[in-house]
Amino acid sequence: MALNSWAFLLLAGLAVFFLPLTRGSVKAGLFLTLNVVFVASYWPPAGIAIAVGFCTLGYLCARWVRIRGTGSLAASLMALTVLFISIRGFRATGLALGSATTPALIGIAGLSFLFFKVVHVVIDSAGGTIEALPPERYFNYCLNFTTVLMGPIQRYQDFSRQWTGEAPAMAPTFEAHLDATNRVLRGMVKAFVIAPHLQPYILRPGLPIDRMAAGDLFVMVYAFYVFLYFDFSGYCDIVIGIGSLMGIRPPENFYIPFLSRNVSAYWLRVHRSLTLWLTDYIFTPSYTFAIRSATLGSRPFLALAASLILTMLIAGAWHGTTPNFIAFGLVHGIGLVLVRGYESVMVQWLGRRRFRVFTAHPVTSTVAVMLTYNFTSLAYTFFVLDVHESIRVFRRLTLALGWMR
Repeated sequence: MALNSWAFLLLAGLAVFFLPLTRGSVKAGLFLTLNVVFVASYWPPAGIAIAVGFCTLGYLCARWVRIRGTGSLAASLMALTVLFISIRGFRATGLALGSATTPALIGIAGLSFLFFKVVHVVIDSAGGTIEALPPERYFNYCLNFTTVLMGPIQRYQDFSRQWTGEAPAMAPTFEAHLDATNRVLRGMVKAFVIAPHLQPYILRPGLPIDRMAAGDLFVMVYAFYVFLYFDFSGYCDIVIGIGSLMGIRPPENFYIPFLSRNVSAYWLRVHRSLTLWLTDYIFTPSYTFAIRSATLGSRPFLALAASLILTMLIAGAWHGTTPNFIAFGLVHGIGLVLVRGYESVMVQWLGRRRFRVFTAHPVTSTVAVMLTYNFTSLAYTFFVLDVHESIRVFRRLTLALGWMR
């Protein structure tokens, strides 16, 4: 059920027109039916059974940790992680962010998003920030057709407040509904008009890298980054617009990433919901542990560096478990460490006020944006190619620039 198909538009239309009119068990049953119909168009019956089983285990773990407290949290997270790894079988996921036009890739990627949703519910249940967890609401949250395939990663608390009407998804005005409808249309143009026209020019496996002109290779590297943005942000525009109209609005995921002035800002502008999840559940706990440890407690920058690299390695492994995805995460982890190191040195040299003035200067900003764009574009080479092909690309490009003889 592609997002530009009549079947999806019919399903979304049913959700938009009928969900706001229903309440209680009728609303829960209707939404669950629509969600199951949607995922059934991507996953085989066995896949649906596995997903429901995984969600059920997560629900039982969430109830268990609420009763037993944080002592049972480690065992619950271990069980969910082992099951997740077993289901995925450590096979490559291809483009884990996926293409909105490629159901097989989206289906595999959906498992990763589902895993992060379930883990979030278990952790927050243990922490007491999720008080009520009705099973019908929980399963609709996990299988919500606007977020189940490629996110954005919505928090259960946000979903629940919108579900009950405590926090309306948007203002009850004609203008707000028109904006949401326009957003769906803009997303359709991005994902199904612009992205397909870029696709022939993007970096992809199997290219004759050694025989290609360096200029063509540069174009393909940069085009892949732009293609990925239009494809994924277009998908997000579609589901955010539809979610707003039906009363359950997913969180924002993109904010002009091409204007990022460093790698840290980039991750807050692209796939923002993933970045915030990683910050809350990976980086913050690991940095807290590191800074309190005997080994790194007296070396705060090393504690920060170790936590950043660990976080990005997990981000890479979440996208795919082959070495190229691990390399993708490692490269970004190193990039984040370099940014923090640069900022620390510059603050010591100039002071905070003068450093802010320096970074705000138009020339500095322009150079920073250009460097970040080039870094992130080149890093995506590991996202689409295996490690050996990626090295060949870098070697070919550096030879063309005269950096290697």
